[in-house]
Amino acid sequence: MNASGSTPVIVRAAAPESEALLGVVFRRYPSREWVTFARFGWRDTPGGLVLTLAALDSPTPGDVDESVGNVAIDEAYTLRVALVAESHNLAVGVIHSHPAGARPLPSLTDDDMDRYYSDYFGGFAPGRPYVSLIVASDRDELYGSGRIFWKGEWHKVTRFVVQPTPVRIDYRRSGETRARGGERVARLRDAFGDEAAERLASATVAVIGASGTGSPAIEILARAGVGRLIVVDPDVFVASNLERIHGSMSDDVESGLYKVDIARRHILSINPECDVTAIRGALPQREVVDALVAADAIIGATDSQHSRLALSDIALRYLVPAIDCGVALEGGSGRITGQVIQLVRFLPADPCALCRRMTVPWRVAQELMSEDERKQRRAAAAAARERGNPADHYWHDVPQLNTVGYLTTTAGAMAAGYVVGWVTGRFVPPFSRLQMNLAAPFFDVTDVDEKPRPDCPCRRVRGMADQAIAEALITAPTHWPRPQTLGESIART
Repeated sequence: MNASGSTPVIVRAAAPESEALLGVVFRRYPSREWVTFARFGWRDTPGGLVLTLAALDSPTPGDVDESVGNVAIDEAYTLRVALVAESHNLAVGVIHSHPAGARPLPSLTDDDMDRYYSDYFGGFAPGRPYVSLIVASDRDELYGSGRIFWKGEWHKVTRFVVQPTPVRIDYRRSGETRARGGERVARLRDAFGDEAAERLASATVAVIGASGTGSPAIEILARAGVGRLIVVDPDVFVASNLERIHGSMSDDVESGLYKVDIARRHILSINPECDVTAIRGALPQREVVDALVAADAIIGATDSQHSRLALSDIALRYLVPAIDCGVALEGGSGRITGQVIQLVRFLPADPCALCRRMTVPWRVAQELMSEDERKQRRAAAAAARERGNPADHYWHDVPQLNTVGYLTTTAGAMAAGYVVGWVTGRFVPPFSRLQMNLAAPFFDVTDVDEKPRPDCPCRRVRGMADQAIAEALITAPTHWPRPQTLGESIART
């Protein structure tokens, strides 16, 4: 049974669900297969369909025939999952393993199973994708294949993005990696290995913000050989940006270029083979989210609180790991007392930005206002002060955040380094919320290990994508200009 549909499909999974999944399907490894039903969120984007593992409906004793080596599912198990599907809006799927040494390719029996289940679950969960995935292990490497029945056609899974254990889809044996990047990434290849360099060449990384912290992160990623970069920023380049933005030149001040234009030019000057998508826009605009859900990791490099809320929401709903970075100079009268860098890890299971109290409602509201509304509120606040009344109901003045290029470069480079570790699987961010003061003895490094609030909606939306019942943490206002995208589509084929 061929998957002849033209829609590219990405399947995402993250801990703890991904770890639980592997524990279930490899229960009888290495000689026998095993199986589980699962639920998936999904997002239909212009670049393809993105599926996110939300929950497992694992078998209980008697649900699967233990006496045979292949998968034989009891009808009662199937019916139970189908009846539950009527009470939620997620996609339904089946995931099973193949024995050691066998490729994860569907057999004739698998074909029959998928024909039956795609029709069967379509009656209980109409209009939703049916998901069929196969996983196998070879020399400590995980491999997978999959097909999705969606809108009357079968579509092949073109990419798996799984944390923390990557799943390959090309069935290459260990050591058989393609050399990409050549001498340009020779030192990274020597330090991390050929397979790590190949992962970077195949990876998609997004950077939100192309200014002080974003531009050095972009440069580090381009020089490391990341194959695809998505850069998002809404702003035009101005003279004060010269001190901080990597790749900018004095001639750019009068050019009217956007920051993403400069970022794209700089990336291609480093690595002409890099696939760059530059978006003049901002989170959480729909077009931007459509691009980001295909990324292996995201770096948040803005000083806006609404962007941090959106970044946190994407990590939760769409299972995209992210690092948010920020900097601040402290002091006065020409004396610097603090040079602060903060890196916040957003894994799908981590507390959200609201749990971490990273935002203030009035500031988020002001960031989302139109310029006319801001003027009106400032005028109302000024009038209130003249009458001797409190003005905070109308407007809060936000002090200018002082930053300088060497500090933003340090923060952006650190964030990019941790993303390189994520993508290659060589190391992970060893912190939840890292704060350091470069002006203090020993940098005064602190890891703030916060816990999620039990009543926070973020505890109920992990992996549920667009099907989450709880509302998104933040939505884009209608008065923002529609995003403009430069470069090629993010669809990976």
